[in-house]
Amino acid sequence: MIDYTFRYDPSNGPSSPQPGTAEEARQTLMAGNRSFSEWMKSCRAADGEHKQFVTNASGLSSILSSEAHEFPTQKPFAVVVGCSDARVPTEMLFGQGFNDLFVVRNAGNVLGEVAMGSIDFTLLALRDSVRVIVSLGHTNCGAVKGAVKAYLNPGSFWSTDYSPELRAIFQEIFVAVRESDNMLREVWGPSAATMPGYEDALIECAVCLNAAHTALAIQQEVEETGHKGIDVLYGVYDVRVHQVCMPTLPYERSNADHVNLAHAPRRPEELAALAREIVTAFKPGNAAAPTGAVACGPHR
Repeated sequence: MIDYTFRYDPSNGPSSPQPGTAEEARQTLMAGNRSFSEWMKSCRAADGEHKQFVTNASGLSSILSSEAHEFPTQKPFAVVVGCSDARVPTEMLFGQGFNDLFVVRNAGNVLGEVAMGSIDFTLLALRDSVRVIVSLGHTNCGAVKGAVKAYLNPGSFWSTDYSPELRAIFQEIFVAVRESDNMLREVWGPSAATMPGYEDALIECAVCLNAAHTALAIQQEVEETGHKGIDVLYGVYDVRVHQVCMPTLPYERSNADHVNLAHAPRRPEELAALAREIVTAFKPGNAAAPTGAVACGPHR
């Protein structure tokens, strides 16, 4: 038997307060993901034991304290800009419950006008509670894979299978794909595209850089609007080992120490350094190159 439980017990006194600082919020999200990923790992074990994951639904206190005819106050401590992929249940993977997260989702976690407008809303209306904004990508992202396919075969970009709206999403991701490809050719050599594992490495690196680019754009928006006390973070959720990390590197097994939400880059050089680290790890012949499942990289 496997249970995922939201627990709220008002008889035990006041609920746990939400994080008061950006770093507390970051640590709360990472701790929630460590617990969730460990629970998912235990669920794979065929030992017949009852597997239970309990989420402290402390956000219910502000909802249930209102009268039935009143509107409860919205007070999330984190904003998450993520992909619409059904394998990435945002509240669950961070171990959060009611009224904890303000979630913005679209295919490829790209930062178009609607997504940025949603973030601007939180900066305006929810600034008293929001402590962090997270750009969250995920491995095996269909939108990134589609953008990589169109990049490698430009003719396919105009396929009738792709609507103008879908092409617009690919175009948002192309910068990350091109930057990843440039770094692959720099680190692997001019013949990188003919080497085994090239396309997989290109996708993996583009997923990370896409999340990083989004985080950088959000960071600039936060700075321009003059909001203090809000950190911008980014990470990638591995849909196989259920861990959020940055960077993603080829490891055989998951490890709780790999869970990491990185702070948003502030300079292009940081993006280049991230790309270099990822493609170097994936280079054929590297001792750390993937031979099986791809899991999260080390904590940084």
